[in-house]
Amino acid sequence: MSRRTRRRAAAAGTAALLSCMLLGTPSAHAAPGAEAGQDGWTGTWGTAPAPAAPDGISKEGLDNRTVRMVVHTSAAGGELRLRFSNAHGSAPLALGRTTVALPGPGPSPAPVAGTLKPVTFNGASGTTVPVGAEVVSDPVPFDVPADRDLLVSVHLPKPTGPATWHWLAQQTNYVSEPGDHAADAGNGAFTRSETSWFFLTGVDVRGKGARGTVVALGDSQTDGVKSTLDGNARWTDALARRLTADPATRGLGVLNEGLGGNRILRDGSETDRPQRGTAAAKRLQRDVIDRPGVRTAVLYEGINDLQLEPRASAAQVLDGLRGMARRLHEQHIRVVVGTLTPFKDSPFYTPEAEKARTEVNAALRSPAARADFDAVVDFDAAVRDQADPQRVRAAFDGGDHIHLNDAGYRALAEAVPLAELAGSPAPAVHGR
Repeated sequence: MSRRTRRRAAAAGTAALLSCMLLGTPSAHAAPGAEAGQDGWTGTWGTAPAPAAPDGISKEGLDNRTVRMVVHTSAAGGELRLRFSNAHGSAPLALGRTTVALPGPGPSPAPVAGTLKPVTFNGASGTTVPVGAEVVSDPVPFDVPADRDLLVSVHLPKPTGPATWHWLAQQTNYVSEPGDHAADAGNGAFTRSETSWFFLTGVDVRGKGARGTVVALGDSQTDGVKSTLDGNARWTDALARRLTADPATRGLGVLNEGLGGNRILRDGSETDRPQRGTAAAKRLQRDVIDRPGVRTAVLYEGINDLQLEPRASAAQVLDGLRGMARRLHEQHIRVVVGTLTPFKDSPFYTPEAEKARTEVNAALRSPAARADFDAVVDFDAAVRDQADPQRVRAAFDGGDHIHLNDAGYRALAEAVPLAELAGSPAPAVHGR
């Protein structure tokens, strides 16, 4: 059995078991007779890889530098492993010494004394990632707390070429002066800051009650644009805290696979910003299905298809969402879909796009949607201005009338019914 097949089987089994544990009835899409793998991996942090921008550090790449990146966990674990991607590289990617640690306080964190540990790849201190591929490290014994930052440092000993990266991290990360600084106890060598992640795409955990993964597939709102920098205030962060606080859902990890500017149907390479990434329908396998222990996917995407040229129709967006749901159901992954939130007065607003948004939302709220999705979360209702439903409520507006502030993202998270992420047997519309 291949690694990918084992991951899919584990995802199906854990989804079925948790449904039975919480509600006494298996999900309609659970694998018959499947059992949860008690030693299976859960995604505690993840991000979507994208091609380099037309200029800047991602285009130039890195050579004999160490990148020290801050990531925020969702589920706790007793050991971890790291994922590195060369999905959009033009040459094999050399990874040198790699470490993980808990970060100390301060704006430019250094490892907490005694927590820095080496990360290996098939027993070696480094590895090479082929073009288009991803590598997973060896397991590292590590007491991973829930809702806590981790510090991942990796030396890049050879020219990387254009980087596979995630451009809108909403998190400050660091690039060193030349040399291997992955094991540095201090931060003096890290003289350059960037608000992007480079090559790192996932942290998985195992043990300490970790029991499966929820993946949010989306665009800039899922990416957390306009949330507080370094504040871990994306809606997925708020959702992870809700899951951890509830004993019935504690142990579920949340992966944020949002990409600023992403669309369901078109690649970023079709625009002047290739860093918008591969179309959601194309990256579904890599960014959702192939993640570890996936039980539920939240699809929250489509607004960019309606407002960016060439514009898609409401019918095309709905077809794209339904197609992704079918593929996820084939893998015994539950599907929750979100309605699209208002954007009147934003630079992207047009009456035509608003009409299409209204049509998409009406279709998702209709009883017919129950045939395609396990649940529909009404994000629109959660944040719209009741006096002018085409606008975001002022208290939730991030300032550009389309993205949300921290309070707005918390409102999205609060609209998600936790039982649906764990496996409710009955499709329903929530948050209206």
